[in-house]
Amino acid sequence: MALTDEEKNKIIEEEKLRLKIRLKYEQKSSGLSGVLSTICPGLGQIYNGQLGKASFIGLSIIISIVLLSLGITFWVKGVPQKGEKVGLTEEKQVEMTEEGVVIEEEKTEKNQDKKESKPKSPYILTILGVVGLCYTWNYAVKDAVKTSQKLNEQAIKEL
Repeated sequence: MALTDEEKNKIIEEEKLRLKIRLKYEQKSSGLSGVLSTICPGLGQIYNGQLGKASFIGLSIIISIVLLSLGITFWVKGVPQKGEKVGLTEEKQVEMTEEGVVIEEEKTEKNQDKKESKPKSPYILTILGVVGLCYTWNYAVKDAVKTSQKLNEQAIKEL
């Protein structure tokens, strides 16, 4: 039984309509994936179905935040010396005269040695934290947009 030209055209039109509907629901929005990654790096990758990449990005963000936090903490509190206990609240007694004048400590050789072997500032931790945070966040957004566009192109080629 052969189909007429009308029946063939009707079937082709119905298939085109099904294809448009299918593409609409299968396509990933590159804008939405970019916004999700901007809000929280890795969410765009989860939206695109890339859970491994999302966990790697999340781990990179956490490490960068820890490095940045340590750098800022060491700037504020100072870098601990070898053998020095690190405490959250370290109070030092200050001796004063009756008039309220602070009595200065006598400088000993031990104090002078400590000042000479002053530890380096924690610039490297802060820089690594900021650079890692900015780079990873930027990568997450760009990758989410690019990946969603590639997924859409693949879906169109498959159909």
